[in-house]
Amino acid sequence: MKKLIVMVTVLTLAFSVFANGDKDAGGIDWPKKSINLIVPFAAGGNSDVNARTLAKYLTQELRQPVVVTNVAGSGGTIGAAQVKDSANDGYTVLVHQISMHMAQVSGMVDFGYQDFEPVCVFSRASDEVLLINAKQHPDWHTYQDVVNATKNEPGKYRFTANTGASTQWIGIAVQAAGAKFNVVSSGGSGERLQLILGNHVDVTELNYSQVIDYVKNGTLRIIANVSTERSDILKDVPTLKELGVNCGYSYDNTFFMPKGTDKAIVAKFAAACEKIIKTNTQYKADLEKLYQIPMYKDPAATTALYKSQYDALMAIRDQIRAGVKK
Repeated sequence: MKKLIVMVTVLTLAFSVFANGDKDAGGIDWPKKSINLIVPFAAGGNSDVNARTLAKYLTQELRQPVVVTNVAGSGGTIGAAQVKDSANDGYTVLVHQISMHMAQVSGMVDFGYQDFEPVCVFSRASDEVLLINAKQHPDWHTYQDVVNATKNEPGKYRFTANTGASTQWIGIAVQAAGAKFNVVSSGGSGERLQLILGNHVDVTELNYSQVIDYVKNGTLRIIANVSTERSDILKDVPTLKELGVNCGYSYDNTFFMPKGTDKAIVAKFAAACEKIIKTNTQYKADLEKLYQIPMYKDPAATTALYKSQYDALMAIRDQIRAGVKK
């Protein structure tokens, strides 16, 4: 009889834990419903792909649906504002990266990472690269070839940049270094890929994992690496900094929750991400297909990273805002 009572008690407790959203030792009763990841860019871009890649494993880990919603527009500011103004209950999460700083520093919006709870860096994109359409411009083989063409015919060739996002920084920097592009506004990386493939622009910036097939078949040609240093994958491609352009960064895809979200919720979500990123072999295999390696930074390290990025961009704020006005 005692054994029966003990067994019933254990089963009752187990059912209670599951029914209450996996209530942990810290007493946090979350999540109890689906979690919405807001990607403030169009589907198919790097942030979107990385969010969706991790979301399926988060669904398993947290035992609640983790879904991705694209809220594109204005360099990621529309989706970011939506999350900022959402309930701080842990069920609405922003997916963003360094572009968040550009919108704030350029004056497009009056909010930034300081107005959210940084959760974690959950992935680092493969290299960002500058590209041309090789069929459209068969004589352009190097970055200098392109710059020379723009100097010979100022304003003729179009460089596409997502206003308020990191690509705008690139557009400003290449102009400051002497290029004479016509910098035109675009959407996220999904839109930019279609623009360059359709010969609607002459130069664009995209993630290597998005364009590798087009590079291999000769449709697109890489002329520079936007990352801060040469990578093992693209050993022969010079960085913009090597070419005399004062710009370079990596895309550290990051989760943010609305300001004031319970720290225990932030910690639990971050811990779920960390477990998947560091131990899930299938997730690692998925990243290899994107030419990425697993990357994780906890809430404190994420906050420190974003502060350093913000401070670096604020140091050239006047240059950035002057570039926006032009």
